[in-house]
Amino acid sequence: VMNPLKLSSEDCSAFGGLILQYLENNPQTNMSQLARQVNISRAGLGWICRKESNPDEETANRVAEIISADPAEVARLVHENKIQKLANGNTLYYVTKFSEDSVRIAIPVEDAIAGLNAIAAAFYTVTRNVPKMEKPSDFQIYKQAYEIVKRQFLSRKLSRNQVYTLKP
Repeated sequence: VMNPLKLSSEDCSAFGGLILQYLENNPQTNMSQLARQVNISRAGLGWICRKESNPDEETANRVAEIISADPAEVARLVHENKIQKLANGNTLYYVTKFSEDSVRIAIPVEDAIAGLNAIAAAFYTVTRNVPKMEKPSDFQIYKQAYEIVKRQFLSRKLSRNQVYTLKP
């Protein structure tokens, strides 16, 4: 019998891929058991594995702990997927204002993801001497980096009617 909740790797984000890989490498654990350990429903676990979805911090960290994944890696994959989702069906635009006119320049999703990781790296550098207790979590660092990329560099809202779109 085909399981309707069966996930194919094509449906999964890179984060979801980590979960599938774990289940493949640990045949004694099934999706329902893992969901119970993470403290979410079986359907909920299936949903956060998908490209259209992302786990919250608590769930991401529980999953990382249970499947012995690096929390920083999990945070990175989750937020890269968020940028991928922004780009899904939409061109990402860098928008800047020269005098009266806004200029929109289409940018590749890879560049937005590289920017996310560069900003996260900057946060790690700046906070490297901050005591562990006071330090933001990996997830918080990536979340902040994502917000910066989204707010500072990517835009769909334009203040003026006159816009020049430059294709790269």
